[in-house]
Amino acid sequence: MVNGAGLAMATMDLIKYAGFEPANFLDVGGTADAKRVETAFRIILKDQNVKAILINIFGGIVRCDRVAQGVVDAYKNMGDAINVPIIVRLQGTNAAIAKELIDNSGMPILSAVEFQEAADQVTAALS
Repeated sequence: MVNGAGLAMATMDLIKYAGFEPANFLDVGGTADAKRVETAFRIILKDQNVKAILINIFGGIVRCDRVAQGVVDAYKNMGDAINVPIIVRLQGTNAAIAKELIDNSGMPILSAVEFQEAADQVTAALS
């Protein structure tokens, strides 16, 4: 899950470089509140080939803390419907606050700061 086609392409390249095949990608655009993130999760999880969800957002238009809160709220709303690891990398406006929100959420959501760190967490989650 990304915002922007360029970031989507780079994220898919990183997944391939890590030895995996991207099942698909979903561009959430400039807004990523809880409702939109939950809808995105539901769409992504319909694909049986999805083994993990990597959320890679650059917070320029959208604030990273709003995305993080959306991810946490969506996870809480969906509960057991999420049956794959979720790794979140947020960079940009309020990224530090966003990481703190995810890390302190009590949800089994992994957060990363660097692009490669996110890919490494996906690899570890699937190994």
